[in-house]
Amino acid sequence: MYKSYMQMQKPVDVNIAFYGKPYQAIVTIESLMRHSGQHIDKIYLSRERIQPHGDWVGIFKIIDLFRDRTINGHKVNLVVSYPHHFLGLGVNDYERAQTDHRFRQSIMYQYALETTDKKYMCVMHNDMLFHGDMIGEMLRKFSNAPSNLAGIGSIGQCWSCPAGPDWGNLCHSEKYEQYKPTMEEAVMLQESQPTPRQAINLRVLKNNRVHPLPECRLNEYCALIDVEKYRKNTLPDGTIGCYGGGWNGTDTATVWSHDMYQRGYTFQHLTLENYVQHAAFDETGSGTSSNSNSENYFLAEKNAEKFIKENYYPLNFSPYVRMATFWDSVKRDGWLTIIHAYGALKRVAGKS
Repeated sequence: MYKSYMQMQKPVDVNIAFYGKPYQAIVTIESLMRHSGQHIDKIYLSRERIQPHGDWVGIFKIIDLFRDRTINGHKVNLVVSYPHHFLGLGVNDYERAQTDHRFRQSIMYQYALETTDKKYMCVMHNDMLFHGDMIGEMLRKFSNAPSNLAGIGSIGQCWSCPAGPDWGNLCHSEKYEQYKPTMEEAVMLQESQPTPRQAINLRVLKNNRVHPLPECRLNEYCALIDVEKYRKNTLPDGTIGCYGGGWNGTDTATVWSHDMYQRGYTFQHLTLENYVQHAAFDETGSGTSSNSNSENYFLAEKNAEKFIKENYYPLNFSPYVRMATFWDSVKRDGWLTIIHAYGALKRVAGKS
């Protein structure tokens, strides 16, 4: 059966959440295509309307570098989207997501999941360094899996779970379906374990979201999702909130993972570290700390740039990058002028 998947014409599209980190994103795309390009048709880049630390030029470097690029015989097909809203994390406006497609498609990963024509979508962060064919292994697992398998990736955030190996030691990524405490048992366990998100977890548990536990999810930093199952159950065609939203859960995708599991779907754990290193160039070891720390951000970018030059190729960008950056700044400045003028007029009208 796996052979039939491999005979399909590129069964996977990839969606990379692009929030800064252009040099790390270059490493992500380059290393991914070198190891798994045989499975991949399109790579969606969702460039957020706000970029960290004023790093606006990054997306144009990526477009320029990978335009008409072939890696190991596989063409890099970039699809760049520009979400209408900058929503960040913790999206919870379910009613608006039902009816406002520009709002919904601004939720992380949602545009690609709605528009892809492939059987599988691989979602990931833009700070990954691949050293093996992770997507090929995920496809092999899907080919031998039960029909209710909806996604493969790293399961759970055990570091922050009261039942995880570092705390109560009652559960782990491959045991999440077996460990089924009652709400009273789960609340008592969480109250006894001072995990990093103890208060949030208690709120979720007391709202009767017990199993899988509040920290249990198909982790969004890298996962392969069955698109047909996703669309059937998720907004706008289904009723479950989008994968990239928070929906008053513990973290991105925790509520989506919980609701899908309650409908009879399951997820399979894959030890991603066997194939990829996350936040390989950030000396803090975290993929998110640099979002609020410019020193960490630019140091990680410098490390990634050095890696590219030493392991891949020199970085020579065409005049397109300067021109695209210029017009992008003109557009942004124009919108800011309009917004400020509108705000000033409202204030004047209010005073009068």
